[in-house]
This record gives sequence, C-alpha cells and structure tokens, in this order.
Amino acid sequence: LFTVMSSPPPVAEVNVPPPPAPSAPPRTPNSSSKKYATWKEAWDDARAVVAVDIAVLQTTVSEPQQTGSYMSKHITYLIRTEPYTYLVRRRYTDFVWLRDVLQKRYIGMLLPSLPPKAYQSTGSGSPSTSGLVKHRMRMLGIFLENLVQIPYVRGDPSVLAFLSVQNETEFESAKTATAIPDLFSDTSAGAIKWRDALRSATIPHNGQRVLMDFIHQLEYLEGHLKKLVASTKLLSERATAKRASMDALSSVFSEWGKTEAEFAQVNKFEYPNKAGPEMIKLLQCSQDKLQGWSKILSFEPTIIESVVYAALCFLQQQVEAFKSLIKIRDAAIRDLERSDKALNAKKAEKEVSGDGDKPVSSGVFSFGGSSESLNDAIAREEQEVRGKRRGVEAMARALFFSEIDRFNENRVEQMQAAMACLAASELMVGKKNAKLFAAFFGSMGLDSGEWSEKAKAVLSVQEQVEDLQFDG
Repeated sequence: LFTVMSSPPPVAEVNVPPPPAPSAPPRTPNSSSKKYATWKEAWDDARAVVAVDIAVLQTTVSEPQQTGSYMSKHITYLIRTEPYTYLVRRRYTDFVWLRDVLQKRYIGMLLPSLPPKAYQSTGSGSPSTSGLVKHRMRMLGIFLENLVQIPYVRGDPSVLAFLSVQNETEFESAKTATAIPDLFSDTSAGAIKWRDALRSATIPHNGQRVLMDFIHQLEYLEGHLKKLVASTKLLSERATAKRASMDALSSVFSEWGKTEAEFAQVNKFEYPNKAGPEMIKLLQCSQDKLQGWSKILSFEPTIIESVVYAALCFLQQQVEAFKSLIKIRDAAIRDLERSDKALNAKKAEKEVSGDGDKPVSSGVFSFGGSSESLNDAIAREEQEVRGKRRGVEAMARALFFSEIDRFNENRVEQMQAAMACLAASELMVGKKNAKLFAAFFGSMGLDSGEWSEKAKAVLSVQEQVEDLQFDG
C-alpha cells in the first residue's frame, strides 16, 4: 500500500479511508441497475453510496513554495483535506493530470475548471509574480472545493491518491495505477453510479436545437463575464491605488505636525503659536486615524480579488469548459462517422469479393506480423464503432440529463456565495471603520451626533448640485 500521512497523525480510524492501492480498484458490479427520475435524485443516491466509505471532504490550498533546481523551478501548494488531516504538496501539472483523468473517466460530466497555465493580460498591465501565484492558488482552491462536492468523484481512486499520497515516487506510481480512462470498465462506486445516471437519461427529440440554443446562451454569458472580470480587476487596482494615496496623505499630515510643533517653540519664533498644542494634538489624532484607515483599506484589494474577481474568473472558465465539453462531443461524433464509414467500406468490399479471409486492402498487420484478414478487420472495427457510439451517446445523455441544468444552478450558487462573502467582508470592514472614527470623537472630545447631522447637511447639498451643469 502507498504511504498515507505519517505526520500529522490521522483522526479517529473510523474517519480514515483506505489508501489508494497500486493495483486496479477492487472489483464491484458494473451496474446497480437503478433508474432515476431526475438528476438530483441520482446525485443524492450517489452521495449516500459514497458516504458509506468517504466522509464529506473539505480542502484548502495554501502556502505556495518554490522548489526544484535553477533550470526546473516550479511552485508547489500545500493541500489539506479534512476530516482526514491529509497534508500533501502538489504542483500545477498534478492538478492538470487529475482533471484530465477524471474528464476521460466520467464521460460528459462538467468538471470544475482550472486556471490557465499562461497569464493573459486584461489590458491594465501585468501583475507581479506574487500576484499571479496568489491568484492561481485561489483558483486551484476553488477547483478542489468544487471537485470534492461532486459525489461521483469524491471517492475516486485518483482523487484519493491526489489528496493523500505524500511521497512523490509513490504518487507517480499511484497516477499510473488509478488512471483508468474507460468509464465502462471502471468498477469504482462513483463510476458505477454515473453509469446508472446516464442510463436513466433520455435524449429529447429536439436535442440538437436545444444544444444550439444553449451554445448561444454561453456566447452571451461569456461576453458579459469577460467585461465583469476586466472591470473587477480594474476595481482592485484602484483600491490598491487608493490605499497608496492614503499612505501619502498620512505622510503629509506627519510633516505638517512636525512644522506645527516648531511653530509652538518660543526659542524659534518671537511670537509662537499659542494654539500649537491643540493643533499638534489634532494633527497627531488625524494622522493616527488616516494610518488606521489605510490599514483597513489594505483589505479591499484582497476582498475584491479573492472573492468577487475569483468567482467571476471561475464562472468564465466554466463557460469555456462547457464549450470545450461540447467540442469534445462534436469531435467524437465526427470520429464515429469516419469509423462507421470505414467499416461500411470493408463490409462492401467483402460483399463484392465474397472472400472474408483475404487480407485487407489497407495493409493493416496483426501483432503476429501477418496481414489482417477482412473478417478480422471488420470484427475489430465493429467493436471500435460500438465503443465510440456508446461514448457519444453517454456524452449526449449527460448533457441533457444533468449537466446543462447543473451548470445553470451552479452559476447561481457560485455568485450567491461570492456576494454573501463580499457582504460579510464589507460588514467587517465597516465595523472596523466605525470603531476607528468613533475613537476620533472621543479623542478630541467632540459630539459624534452633532457632527453627523452637520455631515448630512453638507452631503445633501452636494447631492442637489450633482445633476447641474456649470454655466460659467
């Protein structure tokens, strides 16, 4: 067995799933023969089945670390999985491997998307290396958070190997041992339940028109999300600039305070400022509040980028992932048509010649070195066509059974979570601001209620003239 977590120790044994084995997963029936009325019913059943062996997982991606030699440096990220306290380090290419394996295995399923390998400028300048690492780390975290919520893949051998196997050599072996690309030969519980779900699906008679309509929706959605991503990035940059401006303002207040302190010295001026002590106190208090405000403002870029910008990037990537899923289906259809055409050509050749034992005209050879007969070629290609047709049908069933509806529901969930997190973050920032500026009134002995009314009066007058045009 592969080594799984020697330090820190795992929680109680009842919570620890078995480590992934170097051989194929244990064999179980290829199907439970269950039929489902809706995709949500299928997902609930998959959750119940997987929960018998694997608890609900929570993952975090943190602590980026650069490793490797000068010519092959790369960044790894620490992945913690609860409730099993798994701790492993993975690089970006490991995430790519995991998603590729799962995409081939769970045919037609829309998996969470990964951030792109290369940075593409939004037109507002290139971010720092640390900024790119932070953004990628956040997006990898979103990928894993969403992945382990899919019941079919939560107990998948490749997923468990990714999350639990620490030793790099053993992890490379686990990659090979668990990478079963064929859904129809996979005997893991999740794969069986996914086959049951697909078997429950029906393809509507107007399926192609429905799919074309949905593609048009994706195009519109992608256009909006591109603009939103660019606008949110700009908002983050302006928030960073505002914080820098606040630091500069605080610095000027500090210089002003030093000057006022000199004005109050009797040995420097024949008529020193008698109100100097009050002015110095006011400037010192003002500078303290500006410094506190600057510290609070430092949270804004993080809130915008980690919450709103990341959510919008993920949604944009999911649109691209769904379009890619449809392209994979279209390519599979074209490949099936080519194979079907080649098979029909061989059958026609056999019918004309009446000799199925003759070598195929294409010159294909068997592994033994002899020419493949026409009968053998037809039998082989019939099996290939059946496999390809089964894959194409599985993709179509997945799209219409669950993935289009699930994509739309997930969009609602993602944006709701992002806006709720934004609202909660801004409430916390607001409380910090309120506490900071309330202290100003106490320090200066001022009535906050009185000055609130005066501020309202000033601001209301400003609002009245906002719509007016200056007439010179």
